[in-house]
Amino acid sequence: MVSPPLVAWMNPLPMELAPALRTRRNSLATAAKGAVLDLGGWSDHLDSYQIGSDVGSVTMLDRLGDIRAGTSVHDPRGVTRVDSDPDELGELGFGPFDTIVSLIRTPLVADLDRFLETLTGLLTHGGRLLFLEPVVRAGRAGRLLAFGGRLGRAAGGLHLDRDLPAEIRASGMTITDLERFEVPTVSAPLRPFVEMKARRPVSSPEPVSSPESSPN
Repeated sequence: MVSPPLVAWMNPLPMELAPALRTRRNSLATAAKGAVLDLGGWSDHLDSYQIGSDVGSVTMLDRLGDIRAGTSVHDPRGVTRVDSDPDELGELGFGPFDTIVSLIRTPLVADLDRFLETLTGLLTHGGRLLFLEPVVRAGRAGRLLAFGGRLGRAAGGLHLDRDLPAEIRASGMTITDLERFEVPTVSAPLRPFVEMKARRPVSSPEPVSSPESSPN
C-alpha cells in the first residue's frame, strides 16, 4: 500500500497569505545557508536566496498544478525544481541539506510527527529548519480557535490546531529563534503565526577507548 504524501500540494490556503507574508518569507530566505531545501508552495521569495555566497544550492519541491503557488515565472539561477515529496528525496539522491525552509506547509500535513522526522533525517548534523507557519493561539481563545481549526480542516483540509514549537521540541530539535505574530488580513484560525529557527543537534562523538580500558 502506498503511503499518503507528506504534503497535500493541491492546497486550499488563501491567496491573501502571499502578500501578507511576503516580507517575512523574503527575510527567512536570506537566513538560509549552505545546501538549501525549499519545501515549495510559494516562489516569489526565491530571489532572496544568496546563491553563490551564503547559499551553495537551492532544491525546491514542485508539484505541477499547485494552484496556490507564487507569482514568479522564471527561477533564479541555481534553483533545482524537483517533482517530489520530502520522503522521496533520499531515494532520488538529494540531500543532506544544511537548511530546510518551510513556508506555510504544516497546515497541509496530515501526519506532523512523520513530517518532522523526515525533515530531520534530511538535515546535516547541526543543520537548521526555518519555519514560517500558522500555530494555535495560546489560552482559552486558542482552544476555541483550535476547535474552529478542526471544523475548518473538515471543510478545507487544513490543520490549524497545532502547537508547532512544542512539536518541534518533542522531535528533538533545538529552537534558537522564535517570534509569534498575527496576520490581520486572513480568517481568525489562520491569524496566529510563528517565525522560527530550529537546529538539529550535533551528534556526540563516539567515545574513544583508551589502551588501559581495552580488553586483553
